[in-house]
Amino acid sequence: FYNLILKFDWNFGDKHRAFFRHASNDRTEDRAVNNIDNKPGTNGQQPFQRINDAYVADWVSTLTPTLILNVRASYNRFIETGRGQANTDFDLASLGLPSSLISKLPSPTYFGEWTFDGYSTLGRYQSINITNNYGIMSNVTKIWGSHTMKFGADLRRVHYIQNNSGSILYFRATKNWTQRLFNQAEANAGDSYASFLLGVQNSASYSNYPLYPFFQQWYFSPYFQDDWKVSRRLTLNLGLRWDYNAAPSEKYDRMNRGFDPNVNSPVAGQIPASMITAYPQLANLKGGLLFAGVGGQPRLAANDDLNNWQPRIGAAFSINDRLVMRGGYGLYMMNANNNYMQTAGFSTTTPMVVSNDANRTPVANVLSNPYPNGINTPTGAALGAATFVGRNQTWFNGDAFHTPYVHQFSFGFQYQLTNTATIDTSYVGSRTVGANDEKDFNIPSAAFRKQCNLQEGGSPVFCDAQLTNPFKRLDAFAGTSFYTANTLSRFQLNRPYPQFNGNMLEQGLNTSKIWYNSLQINYNQRVSKNVMFQANYTWSKMMEKWGYNDAFNDVAQQGLYYNDRGHIFKFNTVYELPFGRNQKFGAGATGLVNKLISGWQVTTYYNNSSGEPNDLPGNVIMLKDPRTPGGGWDGSTDWKAHQVVGWNPCVLRQTNDGKIAPQSYSLAKGCGTDPANYAWLQTAGYAPRYTPRRSGQIRKHHAFTMDASLSKMTQITERLKVQFRAEAFNVMNHNFYGRNNGFITDPNNVNF
Repeated sequence: FYNLILKFDWNFGDKHRAFFRHASNDRTEDRAVNNIDNKPGTNGQQPFQRINDAYVADWVSTLTPTLILNVRASYNRFIETGRGQANTDFDLASLGLPSSLISKLPSPTYFGEWTFDGYSTLGRYQSINITNNYGIMSNVTKIWGSHTMKFGADLRRVHYIQNNSGSILYFRATKNWTQRLFNQAEANAGDSYASFLLGVQNSASYSNYPLYPFFQQWYFSPYFQDDWKVSRRLTLNLGLRWDYNAAPSEKYDRMNRGFDPNVNSPVAGQIPASMITAYPQLANLKGGLLFAGVGGQPRLAANDDLNNWQPRIGAAFSINDRLVMRGGYGLYMMNANNNYMQTAGFSTTTPMVVSNDANRTPVANVLSNPYPNGINTPTGAALGAATFVGRNQTWFNGDAFHTPYVHQFSFGFQYQLTNTATIDTSYVGSRTVGANDEKDFNIPSAAFRKQCNLQEGGSPVFCDAQLTNPFKRLDAFAGTSFYTANTLSRFQLNRPYPQFNGNMLEQGLNTSKIWYNSLQINYNQRVSKNVMFQANYTWSKMMEKWGYNDAFNDVAQQGLYYNDRGHIFKFNTVYELPFGRNQKFGAGATGLVNKLISGWQVTTYYNNSSGEPNDLPGNVIMLKDPRTPGGGWDGSTDWKAHQVVGWNPCVLRQTNDGKIAPQSYSLAKGCGTDPANYAWLQTAGYAPRYTPRRSGQIRKHHAFTMDASLSKMTQITERLKVQFRAEAFNVMNHNFYGRNNGFITDPNNVNF
């Protein structure tokens, strides 16, 4: 890692100041994540690079003693790369893949990406992302009596360029073909490597036509702020800001613009009459993707939201000479995430057909001829509503989306305890409204799902039942499993848009919310002339409403936010060593001796907090308190197994035929056969989620760090200073396991 900063300042007379600053840094990491270092099969971005370059020019002019003008122009470029370069110059023919496939690859020495569930992945694709940010900002500050007013505007142009090849040659093996039930996993059945050694795959794809999109976006925001000294005891801060945060466009209009549920599908006219008789609902088949800049659709990914007014108000009131009351409120717009950058049709993959009966039976020797029907090529918007039929396509609802926003507010008191100590206590909170949410879209009715869910009196066997495939050999489905499959499940054929294979996740919904409430206490004290002490304690709770436990019945998921931390404690000290002139020791030192012994400073920083809430399984019903008695980071640990025990391992498993029995590993751990001992019931297929996403009962490892530094500042001449600094991070060498995924949450894993 290197970091370079250059800054040049100029003063032009008494009224004009300007500076130019350049900053650049490069973080390069060369590390394999599967322990295959610099050899074919390496999985790791290798090297992984993050490169920043920034240029800023700034000018400040004091036009009058009460009027100041500031103008700033900037350019920032960020590059993130991961190339997997150890996988180049590899002969794929040595793996036995057919030459007809290898000849179609962009490079004959491409290794591909081979994944095995439960094992390390082999291989890596190339990714390069570039962000260019051009900006110009200007503001005017005017002092008028007791008012200090600022008027300004912020204009930016953002380019986001993706040069990601994607997994051009991708293979995946799972447990499905070697487990007892083809469509329901369990802890002690199936193995992905065993499936692979049988020569079968669960999924694979070929992409010879990666899209390198060039996204563009405008941002503009004028604002006004007034700091008003109403009286000696009262100060008000009043402000108003307006944001125009445009949705992105793609430079060449290679982007989707949502989904039209009412457009007539061209597929309907290709379905044989006998199939229409068998499935009357297909005669009026509807639904298809839309494209930016095509057929009257806007070029932007979402509609403009022009109602982004953001008032801010703050106040400080001196109750007496020692006590101050403060409060404030502000409305802030949130940036949307990148979900609305959908490009279906402009890049394409060719999925490998691994089964013709919904994964009951594999296609034998599939790797000897992976794509017998040829390789798909991108069609752009030419196919209209027939684009990507036979596939599961995520889409963004740009017509309904509006910019999310956050209400932020605080209220508190600051009190001067002594001449050298202050304490302030505040309530700080926020409410996030309309954050990005997503929901399964292409799903049957709740009444139909009831026939599939055992908990509602139905049976997964009913919905898994295979019916004749009405889309077989239709040209629109070439290159997908719908083209070759003899049957499709009853559940698939009862989707509102059965020509699309899967739930078709709808993104861009403004239904998510976040609540944050906290008590914050800050204490500051100058212990002596040379020692400063600061401490902070925060007690908080952060909740979210995001995603759906049951999209069929519009039951939203609600629970703890992923980085909720109930308690956070921090303190830091600054100790100026009492050596040198005007200090306790060596007060009379001069010359070289004074330069050597003076200017020394020691600092420490301590941070301790609660761990983040651990994820909960999504396919279980919680029967009782899921914690292992005495378990957790602060409780007993299974030292023989080298494990910290969290979740109760007593799991009952319900199979699709309705039978309930303990997981075999639960019996091995002494849970017995009495259902009263069990904390979990693993649900069968088609059940909704019965748990929130996270639980505060079990938390990941808490962060505990203490850093320290020793520095010395030496005045060489009137114009020259030199600083020496030594830093130590995590001085106490405390282990922290919070960066991993926490406790295992898959009830089909023997280490659950």
